[in-house]
Amino acid sequence: MLNLTYFQSLFNEDNTEIRCRKVLDEISPVVKIIFQQFVERIGITIGNEYIIKSYDTTLTTTYHDARNPTYADKKKESDIGRKHYIKLNRIVDWMEYNFLTLEFDGISGMMIIHSELNFIPFWAWVRNDQINRVLDAIPSDYSIFTGWKEKSVIPKEEFVPFVKSCIKPRKRPNFLIGTSVPLEGSLEEESLIAELVTAWEKLGPFRSFYNEEIDVSKRAYDALMHLAATRNIKETHLLGRPYSVDIGPLEDLKHGNRQAFYIYDGEQMLTKGFISYLEFDEKGSPFQSIVVQLEGHNHIFTSARAIIGDGTIEWWITKLFASHTQENTKAMANAMRLLNEHHIQVNGSSYYVGTFNNETGSFVEGTEKVKKTFIDAALIFHHVKGKLELPSDDNTEGTGEADDSEMEPGLEPNFTFSEIINMISNSQFTFSHEIIRDLHLNLTALDDKHFVLLSGISGTGKTQLCRLYANAVYGLEYEGENPYFTIIPVRPDWTDATALFGYYSSFEKRYVKTEFLQVLLNALKERDRPHFILLDEMNLARVEYYLSDYLSAVESRKEIPLHHEDLITDIPKKLVIPPNVYVLGTINVDETTHSISDKVLDRAFVMTLSDVDFDSYWERVDQDLKATLTNEFTILRELHRTLSVYELHFGYRSMGEMLQKLYANHQLPEEYQLAAMEALDRVISEKVLTKVRGDERISDMLANLEEWLTMNIGAASISLQHVKRMKEELEYYGATQFWR
Repeated sequence: MLNLTYFQSLFNEDNTEIRCRKVLDEISPVVKIIFQQFVERIGITIGNEYIIKSYDTTLTTTYHDARNPTYADKKKESDIGRKHYIKLNRIVDWMEYNFLTLEFDGISGMMIIHSELNFIPFWAWVRNDQINRVLDAIPSDYSIFTGWKEKSVIPKEEFVPFVKSCIKPRKRPNFLIGTSVPLEGSLEEESLIAELVTAWEKLGPFRSFYNEEIDVSKRAYDALMHLAATRNIKETHLLGRPYSVDIGPLEDLKHGNRQAFYIYDGEQMLTKGFISYLEFDEKGSPFQSIVVQLEGHNHIFTSARAIIGDGTIEWWITKLFASHTQENTKAMANAMRLLNEHHIQVNGSSYYVGTFNNETGSFVEGTEKVKKTFIDAALIFHHVKGKLELPSDDNTEGTGEADDSEMEPGLEPNFTFSEIINMISNSQFTFSHEIIRDLHLNLTALDDKHFVLLSGISGTGKTQLCRLYANAVYGLEYEGENPYFTIIPVRPDWTDATALFGYYSSFEKRYVKTEFLQVLLNALKERDRPHFILLDEMNLARVEYYLSDYLSAVESRKEIPLHHEDLITDIPKKLVIPPNVYVLGTINVDETTHSISDKVLDRAFVMTLSDVDFDSYWERVDQDLKATLTNEFTILRELHRTLSVYELHFGYRSMGEMLQKLYANHQLPEEYQLAAMEALDRVISEKVLTKVRGDERISDMLANLEEWLTMNIGAASISLQHVKRMKEELEYYGATQFWR
């Protein structure tokens, strides 16, 4: 006999340690026995396809943490242990899908028997118009629950609008489909087993839809992975000219994979793109999709489900533009004509990429040809839009300037920190969660003022971090083109506010508008969207000279006067700084820059990015490069540690460029290659030692550096000779530098 009232009393225990221990000792063992009997009764064999999972691991970890003085205080307010569950999951390619859960929820005071699904299947069913059939398959006496801590019920008639309301703001709740009873009274164990069997049977029709969704998703993603596996595309011909193609290794994304590809004209790289293979797109699509991107533009964005079915299915993709303008109509006609000239079949606004054989799980034409078609089509679209001018005999010109994408949703801002940190963490850059969190708080803590300065040694990723953050807010990857993020390089001759706000030219009888002013005007028109401005190397000029009007206006909320001319209609006479403008600035400290005044510092959050994590950086490096340069990287990392003691270390940019040169050396024919240590010596002297300068305070550093170079690079190295010379100059003059 199960005493549900007693279960609830255990969940109500205030002491986390005692609560977790009692749940583990008194609830978990009996629940496991009941659930195993249920699984046996429905004829499921636990093994490769099905697995039983429970809450015990989390409870055990929390119990031990609560006993540990280091973590005890953090666990005092924890809700872990206020529920217990055990699940039957189906395993498909190492992914687990819940088919039935027995949950005792002390927070909501309910025992729930349910199947738990994430948001994506329901989003897919809404998109493919199966949702009503799916909802009809849910027993009429069963409910749809959502919420982890406190569960709420969504009526069936309100469910579809609820799902649709979650799409745009990128809310992705889980749903529980099942039945519940209050956590009170008693229940015979055999009765509970019977209830579980009944729930399994009643959820059978719904589970059929779920199984079908799982299997279709797997088949579609397997087709994409079949495309991803081939890298053996070495050249292509476009507009009568040959180009070299290099396809990089697969990289992990949060919900899929991607690989870079490079297009070369001879030795010169023309453009770089990415092919993404998505299990689903968090922002725009629940389906398994392939995305081909060039320089931030998604030229192809289409679902692989179009080719999943029976027998062989042709893959036709419809090309869409963001708007139906006359220019876009011309661009469409030009694009379809060029596709046809490059032996890619077209039909109206659709084009053919290949045929998929569902019986063999392969492409009839072969994966190389299909993948090459995707790349060629994206390059043609990029050319037609005028983003990449490809030379041709007939001087074919691109028409149309509008940005287009297939199935690409509009940009919507989202300041949810978990979404932002996930986007940045999945990029190729290395930033700690602490730095990302600090930037997020600095930018969002104040409602009407957003001003952050980032200082630190050159090459630590200050500019990249700003772009990553701004793009993450809009759900874009680092390479994505973000119309709401503007980088403005600061010039040394900026001496007043006209550098930012422009001025009226009495000679030309017009207002000379700046990029900064244009962003402010756009922000005033689109108050619901954050506009990010990065003032790059902002202390090349005196910041208080050119930024004082802006800082004063933000602080006082008063308007900034721009001009007094009645004939100027496109620029207002006065301008207020809207609260949706986010200003960031990068600062470097050397002999070419100015110090920042207290007036500016008092109005900004100042972050310092001088620490670098080369261990994490190395994990994200291209696999081909990593396999070639492990020894060189280890030596450079050790050099960095030697220099960091004296605050003369280098950043990610320098490390990356040194590794790229070393890798390029390895690509040369063997008879032309530099020896590994000789090449390493060269990059150290060219990228590291050039920044060494100082007085007697660096004497110990030069001595340590001399010893290190002798041991690791060799007594005859160029770098060692430079260091010895600098030591001698320091002893003679009292100061030294790399440059003579």
